[in-house]
Amino acid sequence: MRIFAFVGSNRSGKTAIVQKLTGELKRRGYRVSVIKRHANGSKQEEQEKDTSLYLEAGSDSVLMYSPDGTTVFYQKKVGMDVEKISREFLRGSDIILVEGAVADDKLKKIEVLRKGVSEKLSCSPEELIAVVSDFDTGKDIPSFHPEDTEKIAGFLENYPLKKEPLIRLDIDGVSVPMNPFVQKIFTGTITGMVYSLEGIPENPGCITLSLSRKGKKDENT
Repeated sequence: MRIFAFVGSNRSGKTAIVQKLTGELKRRGYRVSVIKRHANGSKQEEQEKDTSLYLEAGSDSVLMYSPDGTTVFYQKKVGMDVEKISREFLRGSDIILVEGAVADDKLKKIEVLRKGVSEKLSCSPEELIAVVSDFDTGKDIPSFHPEDTEKIAGFLENYPLKKEPLIRLDIDGVSVPMNPFVQKIFTGTITGMVYSLEGIPENPGCITLSLSRKGKKDENT
């Protein structure tokens, strides 16, 4: 999974660039998702009336489906950690394009500049991997014109893939780091038990195990 954030001032052209890149990457066969960051949350009037009522009543999630598509609204709050949001809700994506999220220092960012609107870089050198601009910035960093959709797409698909951990542990939605020794123990124990079951594929690429302890208090009373 590759995650790239397109950041920049209002009216710099981020939305148009992300829109065109989405189409180009889809044409290249990638599964693409887009995250739009709303600093102040979604406006109530933008949601369907019935969906809002169900969420306000306490529903954990509401799924709306029609011949045109499916939309799922989640009540669960995951903060503004884009990587966590992506792992939880967009697992099937190859490339995720984020519009905004300039404050998330864990993301690789492409800053969009536009003459007369925003002409100075605001991202730190550690986060910035490229610039999209309609003028020459003079910076020693990969730079693209806003109309260079194919070149930008090629840059994204060839950017080194972040190495995912062999095994992850999340407790109540919080990721818990594990050193290589503990990962090795978990991997050996879990795969050994799974392979002892019937109907298991010969070489599964991903094994997901969920353990719920929500009934533990009731059992002890």
